[in-house]
Amino acid sequence: MAVLLRTLALLAAVAAVPEAAAFRVLGFFPFNAPSHNIMLKATMEALADYGHEVVMLSPFPLKKPRANYTDLDISKELPSLANTLTFEEMTALRQPGIMRLIVELGGAHFCRAVFQMQHFRDIMSGKHGKFDVVFTEICNSDCWTAVAHKLDVPLISISTQPDLVWQHERVGSVNNPSYLPVNFEPYVGRLTFPQRLFNTAVYIYYNWAHKFYVQWPSDEVVREFFGEDTPPISELLQRTSLTMINAHVSINPARPIPPNVINVAGIHLKPDPTGRGLDPELRRWMDEAEHGVIYFSLGSLVPSSSLPRATVLALVEAFRAVPQRVLWKYETDDIKDLLPPNVRTAKWLPQANVLAHHKTVLFITHGGLMGTTEAIVLGVPMLGIPLFADQMSNIALYKSLGIAESADHRAITKDSVLAAIRKVTATDEYRVRSRELAARYLDRPQTAAESAVWWTEYVVRHRGARHLRPVGADMPLYQYLLLDVAAVVLAAAAAALLLLRSLLRALLGLLPPPPRRKEKRL
Repeated sequence: MAVLLRTLALLAAVAAVPEAAAFRVLGFFPFNAPSHNIMLKATMEALADYGHEVVMLSPFPLKKPRANYTDLDISKELPSLANTLTFEEMTALRQPGIMRLIVELGGAHFCRAVFQMQHFRDIMSGKHGKFDVVFTEICNSDCWTAVAHKLDVPLISISTQPDLVWQHERVGSVNNPSYLPVNFEPYVGRLTFPQRLFNTAVYIYYNWAHKFYVQWPSDEVVREFFGEDTPPISELLQRTSLTMINAHVSINPARPIPPNVINVAGIHLKPDPTGRGLDPELRRWMDEAEHGVIYFSLGSLVPSSSLPRATVLALVEAFRAVPQRVLWKYETDDIKDLLPPNVRTAKWLPQANVLAHHKTVLFITHGGLMGTTEAIVLGVPMLGIPLFADQMSNIALYKSLGIAESADHRAITKDSVLAAIRKVTATDEYRVRSRELAARYLDRPQTAAESAVWWTEYVVRHRGARHLRPVGADMPLYQYLLLDVAAVVLAAAAAALLLLRSLLRALLGLLPPPPRRKEKRL
């Protein structure tokens, strides 16, 4: 009878849980990199699709207004970074340079600029109503965590990368450099001793450099706008309810993750396999490609037209020699008279729809995560020409999976490009492997959008869902690493050895002294 009563009580409790109400969501995403915005906007649109009311602060408003979605457009204050960084600038970046770029584009001064905007003041004054949850991005400064703190609502953060060194501490997820490569290093598989040594050094550098150059200077700005009693960013980060990561175990290395971390890679994917998203004339040009189409793009930040002239000419000659048609995102007209009949350029192209076209046989890419994810899902092999940051590690990973080859941007010649293209397109090997990986990538119990929406609703329903947070996330480092336990064990072992030494000395002291030898006189 007791069991029956408990069962009935449980059923009644489940029945009492209301269906998901329409929550009010604030997407606070001021960073003006278009590639980052793709995933962030897709997440907000997914929430709006499920009936939630979204207010989105970003420099990238929707082209067409839609229901449940309000844009707070800051594009005049923060113009897009698209095509503003040159090939020379990006390829010159090394480890310190990447952190310097983060400081320049998204450090403390960036926080101050956003906090001075009228849209920010309107949010904080309640002009846009009350919110149930705030979304921010994990990349640059985390000064935006103060917004969720001041509004007293749960904080969910999105990482547009599979892994950033500084994304783990806030939620207590594991980031062990012995087998998990730092995202800016082109390591795959089991690391050798030199790789583990260097990976650990880089891990420590990025973790502390981000604190020293980005977070700590931003604390001063946060106190300036939110009050001197505002906790430091490091403390505000500990209140993160959930992180959504642009990763999936089908391609990214398997790693232990706590329940407050979910993988939502592919949430931005909405390709049109019918080709209706393409300009009719471009679609016809691709349809008529007897040997298929090669698509070439260096992404949104670095224009192809900024490539060294010798590199551009080498690419033109290589494309002239291939049987395929080549569609090239090239932003100026300076090579118009040099192009062979099989090559077509455009300043902008609907990338996902181009990759989805049935005649696309190869994607030549810089290795950016958004575009390569589209290629993976659509089963298109790749030739990577990585330039900076995570692009090297992305292409190294895809090579290890058998879906890509790479070319060194410092040694581009007609022959090297031709050899790489022919290696990928000469047989169906890369295409077959790409389709196998696409099937594995898409085989999941929920779509990325469904996961993102469900977990957002869960966090709001349970007022931040602090029970998802591992206890280890709030432990001092010496306790987390068991340094205190190791110290006690070592001290006990040392004490035992000292005691044993003392006992042996005492026992030896009880023994009669050995007989003295008589000295012989000469």
